[in-house]
Amino acid sequence: MSSSTGIVLFGLGAGVLGFWAVVRFPHFGPQRVVTALAVAAAAFAAQTPLLAVMPRVEAAAGVAGAMLLVVLPALTLLFWAAGCLLRSLVDLLSFYRS
Repeated sequence: MSSSTGIVLFGLGAGVLGFWAVVRFPHFGPQRVVTALAVAAAAFAAQTPLLAVMPRVEAAAGVAGAMLLVVLPALTLLFWAAGCLLRSLVDLLSFYRS
């Protein structure tokens, strides 16, 4: 398997985990659009400092350990925040249906 295929599958797995958490625990997380947008922005902004942590974790735990300990939780958090934002937008639009 090529490295690009592995990265795509890893991202897909993180997306499944993040969206599963949104569906499985619907009352956990932000419910309003403004707070969901703030959480999504915070999750997006938290990705940048993780780039500084990545080489240290990679040196200590290897590439696979860094992927599991840093990248997977970060991507899962990002997908969870996006799912919460999407859920709150759908709830907002459902009020306008007749």
